[in-house]
Amino acid sequence: MDLIEKEEYTDDETYEEVLVPKPTELEDFKNLVNEWIKVDEQIRKLTVALRERKTLQKAMSGSMQKFMDKYGYDNLNTKQGRIHHSVRKTKESVKISEVKELLMNNKELKGEDIFKELFEKDRPVKESKTIRRYIPKVSTSIDL
Repeated sequence: MDLIEKEEYTDDETYEEVLVPKPTELEDFKNLVNEWIKVDEQIRKLTVALRERKTLQKAMSGSMQKFMDKYGYDNLNTKQGRIHHSVRKTKESVKISEVKELLMNNKELKGEDIFKELFEKDRPVKESKTIRRYIPKVSTSIDL
């Protein structure tokens, strides 16, 4: 909308005020909008590029994890920081469908019995493998 219409009421008098920007203000606004659109397009392109690189990094991480796991490397020291590989074993989480099924099939279970049935029974264990790079922090302060 090029014009902004504004209704104001004062002393039982109704009038309409039409605001029209000055030509220089309008030109500045158009330039501002064009710059904003350029920045927005750059952000969109960078987001796509970041997503692509993360996908590539994830594929590389899988290969690195297999190698490090196979040969027992937990840490790699590089000039750009330390790469740490860790494997964590956790029980699989309780799914809401399991809770619903337990409640529907066992109406006599109450409170603590439901808790024991859900969390104290043996659940499958899964392995979570992660690989991270730790960059050492450099202090910029000088101790005298």
